[in-house]
Amino acid sequence: MEMVKKIKMLIVDDEIVVRQSCIDIFSEKSDRYEISTVSSGEEALRVLRADKFDVILTDLKMPGMPGLELVKSIKKGYPECSVVVITGYSTVNTAVEAMKLGADDFIPKPFTPEEVFSAVEKLGLKADR
Repeated sequence: MEMVKKIKMLIVDDEIVVRQSCIDIFSEKSDRYEISTVSSGEEALRVLRADKFDVILTDLKMPGMPGLELVKSIKKGYPECSVVVITGYSTVNTAVEAMKLGADDFIPKPFTPEEVFSAVEKLGLKADR
């Protein structure tokens, strides 16, 4: 039996309900994920300095460091990380801005479990290579 590499994912959202629902999505769908969560962009950068992640799921609007600034910092310091932006403040402009800064995908809230899972799964498969 072949060992499947676990995909390390960091969920960054100031809302505990969103963090928990993302954990639930991935724990129900697959045992391939090792998930960590933080509630701010600053915390995310601290965790990234100490650990390596394949996929980062981040909100846009958070107290302190905004999500777009976090995307820029991640892509500058950790270009191998895939970033998925999730937001309740979805506009074409914010989606375009996030993609220009290096986000790999953009998902408006409310999202379905399938939307988030398939976006992350696609990026996780890329990390397997």
